[in-house]
Amino acid sequence: MTAQEKLAEERDGQKNARIERILLAAFSLFSHKGFDAIAMTDIAKEAEIGVASLYRYFETKDEIAIRTAIWAWESQENLILPILNGSNYFSKSGREQLSQIFDLFCKLYQNEPDFFRYIYFFDAYIVCQKISPDRLEAYQKIIQSVQKVIGNAIHKGLEDGSISKQFKDCENQLYFSLMHTFFSVSQKLSLSGKMLKMDESNDGVQQLKLLGQILLGGIK
Repeated sequence: MTAQEKLAEERDGQKNARIERILLAAFSLFSHKGFDAIAMTDIAKEAEIGVASLYRYFETKDEIAIRTAIWAWESQENLILPILNGSNYFSKSGREQLSQIFDLFCKLYQNEPDFFRYIYFFDAYIVCQKISPDRLEAYQKIIQSVQKVIGNAIHKGLEDGSISKQFKDCENQLYFSLMHTFFSVSQKLSLSGKMLKMDESNDGVQQLKLLGQILLGGIK
């Protein structure tokens, strides 16, 4: 490797580290304050870089919002998928695989509630800004990689009989029904789980575990 190549590699490393810092800053701000309250200057300050430097990497707030959403899903995917690739997972029935997936989402809620908050605020921002689906293709792709794993569990359950055959002609809709329900409750709990006094006695993790049991019981 030449001296020039080494210098270029070092610069790439610095660039990647700076982008990572920007995404982390944007994630923290957006997940706690929503999108409307945050300006590019706030992100630059949180990331400890100049505003001009921020605009060199991300030209608009829309761009950084989408890239941060992809980054957030990639981070969780890197934690979840290796667990689901273990040999023990593949030896389970389809319904048992779904149960393990629900358990992982419970742990995700417990350890990374800001992830659910970010996705909630991000969805609202995308709708309000009327951002076209074409601009969300990379974001959709990362979600589909998770959908594939869950869809495979549903398909296996239908084949091995651990999931009722009545759902055989609506596998895709079953996926959305299960995951939208579980994901929406996780978002609700992460946003306002302790908003009222009556909520103080409720345990979010236990609620999600109970919900998982209800959903799994409904497809048995």
